[in-house]
Amino acid sequence: MNILSNHLLKIIFFSFAVIFSIYVIVYSSVIRSIEEDELIKKGFDPKSYVEKIWDSKIIPTIKNDSEKLTLILDELFKNKEIAEEKYGHRSGTGSYSFMVKGEAQVISLNDSSRVGSLTIKLDKEYDSEILITIGPVIKKDSIRDSVKFIKFNDFVNQLDFADVSRIIKTRVLNEIIGPLDLKNIVGKKLFFYGAITFDRPDKIFITPIEIKEI
Repeated sequence: MNILSNHLLKIIFFSFAVIFSIYVIVYSSVIRSIEEDELIKKGFDPKSYVEKIWDSKIIPTIKNDSEKLTLILDELFKNKEIAEEKYGHRSGTGSYSFMVKGEAQVISLNDSSRVGSLTIKLDKEYDSEILITIGPVIKKDSIRDSVKFIKFNDFVNQLDFADVSRIIKTRVLNEIIGPLDLKNIVGKKLFFYGAITFDRPDKIFITPIEIKEI
């Protein structure tokens, strides 16, 4: 009887120890994550975040990993799902974005809309209208969503994630679009690096991170 009682006590003690350990681990993890979240919320600065990765990661990643826009479009129109998995990236369940590069001739300028754009002609014909966005409003989050290392789950909330894209767009407008001679750009041939979001096949908007006249 004593042996049975001792054995039962050991089982009860062991079970209690396991349950207590699990409780401590889970409870402490929750408390730690809440504290960390509060620190991140107070300390996150989207401008500083983008500043740190703009020249060191965003620009070189797009330049090194981009594919020709014509190749991406060919693949998307041939088999959208395969092209998305092979070349694209997205945040959550949104449309896929792609890092692209290419050469094109500017055939028209639309600066009457706040969502301004350059209509360009590639060396291949598509049913789509191909445009370089010039703002001042840039609607798509193509740069942020194409580079793969800016992940939604790395941010405390959706607002921080959105702010990163807002700062990226501001840099595009100030540093890439701002220096362009838009008054004399129609007819010019350009080389570009940038990103697209494939959410509608009839209009392809390129958000540029570099534009050079060639």
